Amino acid sequence: MTSKLEPRLRYVAPRDPQADQVCLLDKEAAARRSEPPDAFLASARSQETREDGATFRFAAEPGTWERMSAFVDEEGECCPFFAFEQSEEGDELVLRIIRPPAGSGRPPAGDGRPSQGGG
Repeated sequence: MTSKLEPRLRYVAPRDPQADQVCLLDKEAAARRSEPPDAFLASARSQETREDGATFRFAAEPGTWERMSAFVDEEGECCPFFAFEQSEEGDELVLRIIRPPAGSGRPPAGDGRPSQGGG
């Protein structure tokens, strides 16, 4: 009898869905990150902007799941209003960054563009 492993799936709820939609990353926290967020996201095969956030697709290579998990944990610290979903889909690892639904929490601060701090 053979058994096939179930694909991995990890959902991380927002730490604070009511938080201001602004990145809290400061210089000290940025220096402690395992890798710059822009570098990790740039390694994606593709990116899709969605109404509720963004989806990044990565090659399912050794170490990528762990890098993605570290990104999610670190990004959740500086952007506590985001939810994250990691999944395995065929030969890809998929990361979904999910914004809170419209009308929940406070509106984005500033001009609504993402901060340059990576979060």
